[in-house]
Amino acid sequence: MSTLKQCVPDWCAFKQGMDAAAYYAGLKSIGFSGVEMVDPSRWAAARAAGLEIVTMTAPGMQKGLNRREHHAELVPQIRDAVSQAAAEHIKNVIVFSGNRDGQDDREGIANCRLALEELSDFAGSHGVTLLFEMLCAQDHVDYQADRAAYGFDLATQIDSPHFRVLYDLYHMHKMGEDLCGDLTRHAGLIAHLHTANAPKRDCIVPNGQPDYQPLVACAQRIGYTGYWGQEFLCGPEPLNELKRAFDLLESFA
Repeated sequence: MSTLKQCVPDWCAFKQGMDAAAYYAGLKSIGFSGVEMVDPSRWAAARAAGLEIVTMTAPGMQKGLNRREHHAELVPQIRDAVSQAAAEHIKNVIVFSGNRDGQDDREGIANCRLALEELSDFAGSHGVTLLFEMLCAQDHVDYQADRAAYGFDLATQIDSPHFRVLYDLYHMHKMGEDLCGDLTRHAGLIAHLHTANAPKRDCIVPNGQPDYQPLVACAQRIGYTGYWGQEFLCGPEPLNELKRAFDLLESFA
């Protein structure tokens, strides 16, 4: 039995033209227990293979909640995503800050908080958790929540068990963050992890960037029991790459 809970974000690995049933059966045989960000047309195939659908994605990555003028449009859309997740027994919905476009980060956090406090209450009433993701500036130019402090400050202010941080180790490594320090200082605020190898966002490797062996040890020290999402960009043989990544991460446990 696997020591770590590992999942695969579908957009990184599933290729159009693949047989969905065979792909998900392959993931299950490798040892993955979940998939995330799955197109609804493939939910049944993933579940038939015995995989949990771990996350859905809400709108707002670029035109986001960091600006009040977007709330009237985005808040109902995120409510709809939460309602759909609850109906489909999907426990997490990923949310974002939006692009900075010259805005001060403190103002952006305040505006996000205004919307996300209400949305967290709504999510909680539906048994769903909102996961706030920080992204690196290199891959997502002008995305406002491009530092760890943005997400952790927001989660601390909202102070809800239904609002947590999705900590992407690849993105925060590219931003020069203290990965193990963040995991240790904010253990109670982190509910999901993503992995990839920098700088190309390819398959994780031994002694890579970041080095996942000490990060697995760090996560285990703090008692992290959530998913590790292998969010790297697969090549033409995704199942082979995903098996290498799965086995490597598991070997560090």
